[in-house]
Amino acid sequence: MSARRPAIAAVRFGQDSSDVVDLALVGLAVLGAVLGLLLASWPVAVLGAVPSLASDVLRGVRPARLRRLRRVLLDRPERSLVRNGAVAAAVAATPPMTEFANLAFLLVTVMVVHMALTAYTALGVRRTQEEQAGMTWHHLDVAGEQEGPGSLPDPVQDRLPIDGLRLLTAAEVLVLTGFALAAAGVRVVPWALAIVVLLIALGVVATAWRAWGPHAGHPVRHSDRDVAAAVAELAPEVVFYFSSPADGTYALGVWASVINALERPVLVVLREPVHLNGTETIEKPTVVAPTVGDLIAVTPPSVRIVLYPTNVVRNDEMIRIPGPMHCFIGHGDSDKVGSFSPLNRMYDEIWVAGRAAIDRYAAVDEGIDLNVLRAVGRPQLADIRRAAPESDGDGHRLTVLYAPTWEGFFDEADYSSVATMGERIVQGCLDAGADVLFKPHPLTGHRLPEAGRAREAIDDLVRKAGGGSEVVAPSPNSLYEAFNRADLLISDISSVITDFLASRKPYAVSNRRDVPDAEFRAMFPSSSAAELLGSDLAALPTALADAAGADPRRGQREQLAEHLLGPEGDPMVVFLAEIDGFIARADARLTQAGRR
Repeated sequence: MSARRPAIAAVRFGQDSSDVVDLALVGLAVLGAVLGLLLASWPVAVLGAVPSLASDVLRGVRPARLRRLRRVLLDRPERSLVRNGAVAAAVAATPPMTEFANLAFLLVTVMVVHMALTAYTALGVRRTQEEQAGMTWHHLDVAGEQEGPGSLPDPVQDRLPIDGLRLLTAAEVLVLTGFALAAAGVRVVPWALAIVVLLIALGVVATAWRAWGPHAGHPVRHSDRDVAAAVAELAPEVVFYFSSPADGTYALGVWASVINALERPVLVVLREPVHLNGTETIEKPTVVAPTVGDLIAVTPPSVRIVLYPTNVVRNDEMIRIPGPMHCFIGHGDSDKVGSFSPLNRMYDEIWVAGRAAIDRYAAVDEGIDLNVLRAVGRPQLADIRRAAPESDGDGHRLTVLYAPTWEGFFDEADYSSVATMGERIVQGCLDAGADVLFKPHPLTGHRLPEAGRAREAIDDLVRKAGGGSEVVAPSPNSLYEAFNRADLLISDISSVITDFLASRKPYAVSNRRDVPDAEFRAMFPSSSAAELLGSDLAALPTALADAAGADPRRGQREQLAEHLLGPEGDPMVVFLAEIDGFIARADARLTQAGRR
């Protein structure tokens, strides 16, 4: 499948939720009828309906930005009725007067097509419900299929090179032709066309009834049962469990390289289907388990450990399943309040990057047992190149990475510089002759509209600068690739700082509230080796000059990186060894409890 989404739920046999294009084209059909009446010209009405009809016959997958009108009940049957009804009204009311018998027969045909589309859709939806296909999967062998569930087989397409919905929609061409001929005074042909359409409609509905009707003798797939069997055969020892709002998929994406590197049997469990669209880089078996029952079905006894990149309410649905040990791994390490939440008390272990994160938990003293904390490094940083001291000051054009965070869910968690300082930071770097790489947080503007507007303004500023300046793409590894290109990072308090320290390159941190330097560094230890940028940006020239020249803070960064990033050595190797150790501890607990 080309799109990462449940095929059955997406197709819905005609219940393809209306989008901007559908609404516009149906509006064009109605406008054509109005103009036809005003101009006393029925051909205008017929021509106005053609684009909507053609769109439904040739319809493909629409871009996500167009699929916005989920509450507009204007699916295929309704679109058919509106456009044909508009043409019928125009033909009936414009000269020359259409013979009543022809017009009446064609009106009945319009209603038959509408009812046939509705019946076909209803039968298809009924069968999808019987298919028991609540779960979706990728990279998992389920009855010979590596991803699914596949589309429900169309009984009409088994016999013809077109599916039932498109055939019924295409039959409307004959209906419009019949209206045109009737309006032109042709007596026999409209009747013949109408009879052909009626036969097509009856044939399609009868075929669907035999295949999908409420009677025995037709096989029903139980793909959910097959998914559970496939997972049991896989016997995963490690589960990456993920749940979040629709725009939070990036939090799983940062773990894609680690998931792919695991040699032990691993299963990625998603709770919301929307996240499949952002997991293209994950190559391991992935299952969407929407309900608690689905979740239990894909958690066989082989599962030893469950890893959680996010801290959301739905995590407790997994934690209450007995057997595995549970570990919060997060999706970044920073001085933000979310990095040491008291909610983490519910996990058996909490994995952090380095000693600095353990110190944060100890400082807030929220009742979390420090013995469950383990410094395991940041495996995602394995491909970040470490700058050598002798490479500094070589005279090349400076490249600055501006990678601010978002404004958070509430004011206390708002560390973002985008709305208040972002444009001035970028303009200052450009005026100094540097290239700027702009990598905004995916959620920028989620809470504060002014942050979204500022992001758009910065986007425009960077794109117009040209040269080596660019807006960094939102792909999973784009941030780390930008780390390797940049000479200087300008960011806010966030995990970006911690990760960038793996490069040992200079960095600057925004201090938009102008907290005194000593107090700011005490509050946010990750900034201790940074140049601090107050709201007036007076320190920006110093940060740029230091990055291009002497780099006086390099020794501080070396010490801070070790404190923040954890054990030395290849971070991926270190992390995979921690996985092995955690599984061993889970096995020991099961043995002690008498479950093995």
